[in-house]
Amino acid sequence: MSEASETIGTRRWFWPEDLTAHRVSLRAMLIASIEDEGILGYGDEITDADGDAFADELARGLRDGSTHVLLGEDDSGVFAMCVMRRPAMANCRHLAEVSKAYLAPRARGSGAVLELALAVAERLTWIGVERIQIDVREHSHAHRVWRGLGFETFGVLDDYSRYGGARHRGHFMTVTVPDLLRNTRTRIGRRRQTADTP
Repeated sequence: MSEASETIGTRRWFWPEDLTAHRVSLRAMLIASIEDEGILGYGDEITDADGDAFADELARGLRDGSTHVLLGEDDSGVFAMCVMRRPAMANCRHLAEVSKAYLAPRARGSGAVLELALAVAERLTWIGVERIQIDVREHSHAHRVWRGLGFETFGVLDDYSRYGGARHRGHFMTVTVPDLLRNTRTRIGRRRQTADTP
């Protein structure tokens, strides 16, 4: 299977088969998501070894087919990442989970999150996944974004994460892939209509 790629405006979305050329960008995305409080209380500063371990884990998942990595690139470099994983058990292959997603601040508010969600939905349709799940910290930016894309909470964990002496609730959310595809296409269409209105 060749690397899938789609260009929208000045943004290019692609699913690399080999992460060798993207290791530095992946480490930068991980660091940025922690600094942006996407992950609370990760600990010490991310080391080169942490970044290498993250990239190595993704590379192993790509090789065994359990992981799919979407990257978004613009004129300034990689600005988005979405990591999806599928269960190994045959009776759960209709499911996938977003295990990590990040959109750089420079792309926020530009419609890039809709493009990311559309690319994810199209990929999942192509590989035969019917439902996608994610878990997020309550009231986080990610919680609001995924809810806006049609994800609904199916479970809440009060002791989801701990940081600064406080416990944070987490939401486990899901949406069917056809609904995600429809939701993102509808929102992209509305956005384009608004942009075209004089």
